[in-house]
Amino acid sequence: MEGNTGTVDTLRIGGRLLMNNNAFPHRHRIGFCRREVLQAGFSAAMGLTLQDLAQSRPAAAADGAGFGSAKHVIVVWIPGGPSQMQLWDLKPDSPTQARGTAKPISTSAPGVEIGHVLPKVARRMYHIALVRSLTLGAEDDNHEIGHQKMLAGLRTRVPGATIHDSRKDWPSLGSVIGALRPVESGLPSSIHMPIRMTHRGVPFSGETAGMLGGRFDPWLISGDPNEASFRVPDLMPLAGFTLDRLSGRRKLLSEIDAHRRDLDRDDQISKLDSVHQRAFEISTSSRTRDAFDLSKEPAALRDRYGRHLYGQSLILARRLVESGVRFVQANMGPMNSWDWHNDEDEYIGRQLPPWDQAFSSLLDDLEARGLLKETLVLAMSEMGRNPILGRSVTGAAANAANPGGRNHWQNCWSMAFAGAGIRGGTVVGKSDELAGFPDGDGYYPNDVAATVYHAMGIDPRTEVRDYESRPIVINDGTPIRGLF
Repeated sequence: MEGNTGTVDTLRIGGRLLMNNNAFPHRHRIGFCRREVLQAGFSAAMGLTLQDLAQSRPAAAADGAGFGSAKHVIVVWIPGGPSQMQLWDLKPDSPTQARGTAKPISTSAPGVEIGHVLPKVARRMYHIALVRSLTLGAEDDNHEIGHQKMLAGLRTRVPGATIHDSRKDWPSLGSVIGALRPVESGLPSSIHMPIRMTHRGVPFSGETAGMLGGRFDPWLISGDPNEASFRVPDLMPLAGFTLDRLSGRRKLLSEIDAHRRDLDRDDQISKLDSVHQRAFEISTSSRTRDAFDLSKEPAALRDRYGRHLYGQSLILARRLVESGVRFVQANMGPMNSWDWHNDEDEYIGRQLPPWDQAFSSLLDDLEARGLLKETLVLAMSEMGRNPILGRSVTGAAANAANPGGRNHWQNCWSMAFAGAGIRGGTVVGKSDELAGFPDGDGYYPNDVAATVYHAMGIDPRTEVRDYESRPIVINDGTPIRGLF
């Protein structure tokens, strides 16, 4: 873990090397982007005020089942795209070279089968609804573009945006929810952790507020919660600083600002004060520190989740929503860590057991605390895998799959929903005989986002204004009604 850059080059689960980011030389376009700065006030503070949002013109409120059932959202982000035909959408009658080694097993939902590599999740399937016909309508948009589309809920990308984090990006799901459903309890509205999605230190788009403005950027936390030394740096005062000294420092900054009256004429600069105030309140809040303190959890419960990055990240996600955070994105490893071009079975053996343990424990824990009925849980990725083992696909990454692996595939893959009015034990959408293309209706990232907003009681057609006061409609998708 490189704490200063927010990147992770290697990931170990149970002491075993799981992923080295530099071992997969994709053709990524790398450039420079803004530095991540939180301690000075989250980040660039040129954003939309809550008053502006309150004055936005929403479209007619959506209705129907599930609308407004969710108070919180947890996105379990699986970066890289695991094989849909090994986890969620098995095709036991397809040719051997397509179906892989996973065997279908029965679940707690009658008639619903998933891969034997998820035995614990299978017993919780009565909570889970699967969507088996996600699509980008493209053969290969690569990780970065798929990442941006899924996490921002886009059918098409914004003109002028790149794969790099910038204010030209469409706002992420957490940013929109944080803006329209703010938290008044001294906690951030949206948190992404424990790893920022980067490639060789460069952040990708899809995890910030983009054109909505810096004041709605999620709080980006880097650090493995499984490590005994885990701390949130922005909650730790600088050496020698007490809260009294921090308060004095804030007063000094106010005095300095008083000598810069000329800046008051700039409407955007005038908004900085509220951002600094909010950052100070959060950074010095005992409630915030308590929410991140995993030592307050019983050891047996931490063991149940698993003493690894996946498990401790998801128990932390539960702590955060229980404390009042609206949106938590728990990244299950660094960028591309589920990108199984080679030796698919080896990675399944390494990554699925701890993930199966962690995700099933999250559902149990939320249910036991009465939180599942008000927390929408999504397990999703930016793509799936090529149906045929060892086959290269046009335009894919430079390293084509070996005979035991699969290349990228965005024509069809699967994801899971649970909680907050979701009809557990449900399957929505169908793929063809190879799990390669939708058989009937396909669902796009904007439909996934519309479903999230619908569950949160937000009309997907709500209009807000970006940081330059231009009107934007937050989403153009349709909620996936079969889930509710």
